Amino acid sequence: MGFWETVGGLAKGAVANMEKTQAEANALAEEYRNEDDDFLKRKLKSGNIAQKFAATKVLKERGYGSQS
Repeated sequence: MGFWETVGGLAKGAVANMEKTQAEANALAEEYRNEDDDFLKRKLKSGNIAQKFAATKVLKERGYGSQS
């Protein structure tokens, strides 16, 4: 197996992992819309990457993080 085949295989694995994480984050965001802001802030500090993505998404929807 050549160098570029190895690199390509690693890249495909990384993309698949990111797609899985994004799907998990989207599902969690649906659940998190029913939670309060303190719960979401705790997830930002101590959750796994999917939980952090989901909490960030919901908090942005609620107006947190906007510069206006």
